[in-house]
Amino acid sequence: MGGSTRSPGVLQRDDASSQSRYQRLSQRMLDLSGDRGVLKDVIREGSGELVTPDASVLVKYSGYLEHMDKPFDSNCFRKTPRLMKLGEDITLWGMELGLLSMRRGEVARFLFKPTYAYGMLGCPPLIPPNTTVLFEIELLDFLDSAESDKFCVLSAEQQDQFPLQKVLKVAATEREFGNYLFRQNRFYDAKVRYKRVRLL
Repeated sequence: MGGSTRSPGVLQRDDASSQSRYQRLSQRMLDLSGDRGVLKDVIREGSGELVTPDASVLVKYSGYLEHMDKPFDSNCFRKTPRLMKLGEDITLWGMELGLLSMRRGEVARFLFKPTYAYGMLGCPPLIPPNTTVLFEIELLDFLDSAESDKFCVLSAEQQDQFPLQKVLKVAATEREFGNYLFRQNRFYDAKVRYKRVRLL
């Protein structure tokens, strides 16, 4: 009848061996995006609250292509990682979705399909067109700056209407930003934050 004499077990082994490394890895990862475009594997659990949508995050990350051992992008070799604001400083949609699923101290591995990474065009010469990339991310810390950002653009009269507890929370957030910037030797930026705290 022309049918194969191979057993199902042999077929499964052949299928597995024909899969790429990322395809095999993706089978045990959690789907964050609902279309398997952003997949996550937790390496080390974090603690506390999840990253908030308007947060500024302090992360270590390395990005890899499937057939390369060395990262095409990494900030792990920098002495002090830069604080990055979600929606502004992070350009990969997949990374933003991934970070929103993380807690302080967490280390996770993510696979980003092209739609959530560098798209159909890639990013020549480093990233080929239509490429799935892997990122390993460690969330060192994050600051929820949404309330502070909204408060600081209000007029003095509007700020006076805020309850004391909210004003104190904004002041604490601004102080944390100032301390972080001071540790990075960004003294002018730290001074701006400290001045806001004093005014509050």
